[in-house]
Amino acid sequence: METILKSPYIYIAGPFFNPEQLAIIEDIKKVLQFSGLEYFSPKDECMYEPGVTTPEQVLDINVRALEQTDLTICVTDGRDPGTMFEAGWCYAKSVPIIYVWLGGTPEQKFNLVLAASGSVVRSYTQLDAALREIQTTGTFIRKNWSEESIQYE
Repeated sequence: METILKSPYIYIAGPFFNPEQLAIIEDIKKVLQFSGLEYFSPKDECMYEPGVTTPEQVLDINVRALEQTDLTICVTDGRDPGTMFEAGWCYAKSVPIIYVWLGGTPEQKFNLVLAASGSVVRSYTQLDAALREIQTTGTFIRKNWSEESIQYE
């Protein structure tokens, strides 16, 4: 159990390269807005534009935002390397992580290193419950919020 602000500033890490991925980010933003929580979304703040921005500029903006965050929500669907970089950065800096795993099937396994480094939610309802617990108690507890058993690989 870790102490955390009851109104944490949240970094949303996740892929946003196709309509399905964009929809997940937008749905997470709705959950955060409904809870009255402030967030940083790289999708909205620092898109890479060839000839306008450089990869180094995008990295700098993201890292500065990560340095300010109290909690990170990482979308694991799509297995995006940038998202995993952000998760690793947060773990190294002791920033609590909630992994959003919406697309896993009952026979699919979840990465054990990710599971050991944060909480896992399987729905927006579970994400909302995890955030409400943080807002109520001021603590972050690493756990599987799903009612389903999760197998690890």
